[in-house]
Amino acid sequence: MNHQANLECNLKELRLPVVLKNYVSEASMALEEKLSYEQYLYSLTKKEVEQRYNNRVKYLLTGARFPKIKTLDEFDFTTSDISKEAAIELSYGHFLNNHENLIFFGSPGAGKTHLALAIGRELCLKDKKIFFYTGCTLVQELVKAKNNLTLTNFFQKMSRYDLVIIDELGYIPFEKCEADLLFQFISDRYEKKSILLTTNLAFSEWEKIFKDPMVASATIDRLIHHSKVIHFKKETSYRTEQAKKNLAAQKKNSNK
Repeated sequence: MNHQANLECNLKELRLPVVLKNYVSEASMALEEKLSYEQYLYSLTKKEVEQRYNNRVKYLLTGARFPKIKTLDEFDFTTSDISKEAAIELSYGHFLNNHENLIFFGSPGAGKTHLALAIGRELCLKDKKIFFYTGCTLVQELVKAKNNLTLTNFFQKMSRYDLVIIDELGYIPFEKCEADLLFQFISDRYEKKSILLTTNLAFSEWEKIFKDPMVASATIDRLIHHSKVIHFKKETSYRTEQAKKNLAAQKKNSNK
């Protein structure tokens, strides 16, 4: 077996597919540009590292189960009460290190979900494991796990995620058994992992969700103990503002 075949066997054994694919072309380029051995190796290994990063991000974004991919650049901060600087700071993920929660509260259409998804995406780019649920979907999963006697396994599975996004909590009230399960889920993550929650209800109205004042109070207590609460005060719907801007742009283009 010649040296090239031996090298390719080693690269396969070391699981360096990008190096295997590019080492010949990179060597030719290195000769043409008179690069040093170190420069050649750097260029080659950089491609491998970049591909692994891209694969990892793709895996994390797929695993997060985001309903849509949203970005901070797409968010119109002129229609929101949160500054772009504050949103970027949140996207760094420092709050995850202290197991803090984020609570986005405001009227429907204020941009809470968009910002939650955008922050979730940014955190995936920083190698954090994120999972997205609507409040209703999460409760359904909890009920299913309880009925299948796998609730402990479900909690263990979700504990692997740095952040769980619970979206649209408050639109549909829960039965007592469902509210109790949601309380257990939040309690299980308390001071261990973070939650990003969006809701249209003020805390004083959470009895509408949980029905039991004690469970509502206990849930709120655990959520806000280590949390950043961001109030989206904008009365006009973010989606309505975007629709108006899109319509105006269409009219402008049609008049050209």
